Amino acid sequence: MKRNLIFTVLLVQFFIFFGFSQSKTKIELKDNWYYINGEKFFIKAIGYEIGARPGQHPYEDAKRDDLELMKFDIENIKKGGYNTIRTWREFSEPQLKLVQESGLKVIMGLEVNPEENYGDPKFSNSCKSDLIKFLNYSKKYDCIITYLLINEPQTDHIHTVTGTAFVNLMKSLITIIHKEHQGIPVSLSANAMISDYMDESIFDVYAYNCYDHTEGQTATMGFKDYIKGLNTLNGLNKPFITTEFGYSVSPKGGSGRYGSNTLKQQSDGLLSNYRDLIDAGAVGMCPFYYADGWWKGGKKSDHSLEHPEEWFGFWGYSNLEDQYGSPRPVWFAMRDYMRGLIVSPKNNSIHIGTSLGLELYNDSSVKKVIVKYRDVVIYSKNIFKDGYFTDIIKIDPAGIEDMELAFEFYDKENQLIKNESIIVLASKTAFELPKLTIEVSPEKDLNTSPKATIKTKIETNEKFKLVGDLKVSFNTHLGWEIGPEASISIKDQINKPIITAENSFAIPEKCWVVNASAGISVQYGKFIFKIHDQNIIYRGDWAKEVGRKINK
Repeated sequence: MKRNLIFTVLLVQFFIFFGFSQSKTKIELKDNWYYINGEKFFIKAIGYEIGARPGQHPYEDAKRDDLELMKFDIENIKKGGYNTIRTWREFSEPQLKLVQESGLKVIMGLEVNPEENYGDPKFSNSCKSDLIKFLNYSKKYDCIITYLLINEPQTDHIHTVTGTAFVNLMKSLITIIHKEHQGIPVSLSANAMISDYMDESIFDVYAYNCYDHTEGQTATMGFKDYIKGLNTLNGLNKPFITTEFGYSVSPKGGSGRYGSNTLKQQSDGLLSNYRDLIDAGAVGMCPFYYADGWWKGGKKSDHSLEHPEEWFGFWGYSNLEDQYGSPRPVWFAMRDYMRGLIVSPKNNSIHIGTSLGLELYNDSSVKKVIVKYRDVVIYSKNIFKDGYFTDIIKIDPAGIEDMELAFEFYDKENQLIKNESIIVLASKTAFELPKLTIEVSPEKDLNTSPKATIKTKIETNEKFKLVGDLKVSFNTHLGWEIGPEASISIKDQINKPIITAENSFAIPEKCWVVNASAGISVQYGKFIFKIHDQNIIYRGDWAKEVGRKINK
């Protein structure tokens, strides 16, 4: 009898890991959310690479499992409040097993080289063969909740090898995963600034690397609205996740917000990004990233002071021998912030009526939520389970009212563990906002002229104040270069009902797609938002397979 019992236990363990793992976790995509086992699941991920410690190069050195160090990292990640890790390359089976046992989920990046010829049969077949080899064991592990096929394919390269080749390769890899690892979503990690023109409808999930480096559409539309605009262009009919965002604390180097940030700027910037990206509609967040990668500057044993890419980590290493590292202030700031996430109401959102939809995603430490307006409690609720929570907050706006709501999260000892303010513009009845529209020439084809013109029209509203200069951008998608920009003072037109401006930009010869945009800030009391417009224009029809089918 005892022997049979032991055999039964071993058999059950075998099936858990090798037979029935796919049925253990059920993933559904609906209502623009991930559902895991029937419950809404907000992906609190962090970018993570193993084999990237001081003196290591994850893509040139021989692969090592490093399971003890990985276990140390995973324990830290769980203590930090994360439920998922995002990778840029495939894990080995022992590594996947370790993640499975930890309870964490994985957004698994695949090593499809974005610089290769997507139409080359040799490369295509190699991608398929490598994927099948990986799926032979990865499909046994239900910790994987998404596959990312490729990271940041470049515009000029897609133009060179053709949009058809890119789409065909992506579709073939999607088909393989859907067949071999059924029920697991597939996407790519596109860079928002260089991939805004791409039609992501072939993927199960919208996914972007999002950085707010003050240029391009970030300057004209604001970081939140620029990313929200991508989600809107995609159709708002699938879950949207951010697969990278972050701030580098390199001692030197970089410009704008890319590099040379203080530790406080990194902490504040990540929290601000997290808020903006939730407000843009993201239900999955993967900040960049767990620990510094010394290899990124080209010398894996030398932590370059001037290379921003080497200093994005939430954990840093003191010297070449330090294999465990230590957390930076951003680690603790993010841990505390993620305890209670306010999914709705969105910050800087507009509401008509007498109620606000409340959506929270809490960890197990949150036991009560209070909302105050002008120091008066307007909502209080005890929380009995972690995860997704929804309710209604009643409001009574007087006319058009900028309402700053103070959210307070308490633990079981009734101790405050997090607070955050959300500003909304509320009214019981609908009202008109100022409007901004642009007219771009050439309208449809960059081949028709060597020069572009952006005509901006602002329709003002006396109840709202225009703030600052009008920002205009002509994003040329030439590598990582953003393209020309302009800042126009409107002081001499501020009292006019219609404000106009016109800007001209040269169209570079090898510019294959442009995003022309303009925007300006508007203020009503404490409530500040952007009005903006954008147009996407192609050169010829090269992007008909990969690009969006509309200009606006």
